[in-house]
Amino acid sequence: MVFSTCMPFLRAFTLTLAVATFSLSLVQAQTAYFFPGETQFDPKIPTPEQFLGYPVGSHYTRHDLIIGYFQELARVSDRVHVQTIGKTYEERPQIIATFTSPANYARLEAIRQEHVKLSDPGLPMGPLNQPVIVLLGYSVHGNETSSGEAALMTAYYLAASTSAETQKWLSESVVFIDPSLNPDGRDRAANWHNSYKSFPPSADPIDKEHNEVWPNGRSNHYLANLNRDWLSATQIESKNRLAFFHQWYPNVQIDFHEMGSNSAYYFEPTPKRTESPIIPQASYDFNLTLARYHIDALDKIGSLYFTKEQFDNLSPIYGSTYPDFYGAVGVTFEQGSSRGLVQETENGLLTFAFTIRNHVQTGLATVRGAVAEKAGLFKLQKEFFQSALTQARANPAKAYVFGDSRDQTLTQRFLELLLRHKIRVYALNTAQRPGNRSTPKAPGRNRRGQSRGGLPAALDGI
Repeated sequence: MVFSTCMPFLRAFTLTLAVATFSLSLVQAQTAYFFPGETQFDPKIPTPEQFLGYPVGSHYTRHDLIIGYFQELARVSDRVHVQTIGKTYEERPQIIATFTSPANYARLEAIRQEHVKLSDPGLPMGPLNQPVIVLLGYSVHGNETSSGEAALMTAYYLAASTSAETQKWLSESVVFIDPSLNPDGRDRAANWHNSYKSFPPSADPIDKEHNEVWPNGRSNHYLANLNRDWLSATQIESKNRLAFFHQWYPNVQIDFHEMGSNSAYYFEPTPKRTESPIIPQASYDFNLTLARYHIDALDKIGSLYFTKEQFDNLSPIYGSTYPDFYGAVGVTFEQGSSRGLVQETENGLLTFAFTIRNHVQTGLATVRGAVAEKAGLFKLQKEFFQSALTQARANPAKAYVFGDSRDQTLTQRFLELLLRHKIRVYALNTAQRPGNRSTPKAPGRNRRGQSRGGLPAALDGI
């Protein structure tokens, strides 16, 4: 009687145990694939696949689920904190997730204030034991989708790894993750791929899954390329992101991208011909320093890569180049895209999971390199702003006068753009005559020191 009563319970228990064991094996398989050789993870931290309900690399994750996972990490881990920096035109939130030790987070504002002193050329170098600041930005082109998934796996590692190395990273760095720089485009692409994927997936390059139609997910709501908008800042996503950037001035900023399916993996340095003549050579040379860590990470998993052959590092319009103009080391990562779950290429079958793994490994290698090289990064940023003064003294132009009383809106918008980039602007106190044009003095100043009514002002030449 007792035996027969217990049988249903035993069958249920056995089934539950079997399901739990199977689920655990899937989780372990995913962890082993994305983090080979790593076994030290806090079981209280859910993996992305436990939260999402599917293995990473088997489905395209919508933006709301990406946000949900980061919020869940912040709920269960004292290493993770999430802030909203704005919304897109389609009302999707833009977030920044902060990863650092609880001790660092408790004094985060003090860390920020100490760090931004590096951008003041009049102040001496501060203490070298401060945390290094790293910003990892994903999916600025919404249909370069491996990077958004890589953000999930990278976040899991930083939240869950209990290794001594990770503890050191969290103690000696503040890592910011922007998991989706283009949320509207990201969802457009995710919906396309999820709508047209096959069971089993098709590797045929001409399959509809691999060929988005217009408007695809590369651009934002207004079909603007957000990776060309860092300087002009015409889009709300860019304005929100720039406001955050100028609160911190990261030491290292990575922009994760994808390229053609027949390519391998690219990281900087870029070709010499694409370097800006106004950026100190030391800034570009530091790409070589960080590249050693990226090389090591990709060598360990046997992934092919190249460098120095293409991509441009000249203009501040890009997310990987704009930071260079503020003393950081900006880096582009480019992964050959599967444009779906799997695609046949010149190099064989390319899977979505494989493209994600490469971005995960280089992202973590960036944190490793930034922590190891932080003294050099601090020195680079301090000397960058000091060299700007040296260049200014050698330049015969000490300031630039602008303003047009006949087009006050244009003047005001230009003024707002300069202030957005933290460029010093002053109202004219006296009339000036630059060249053959007479410019009257500004009629007054507002609280920001700019001229009222969009009338003449001077742009500092430094």
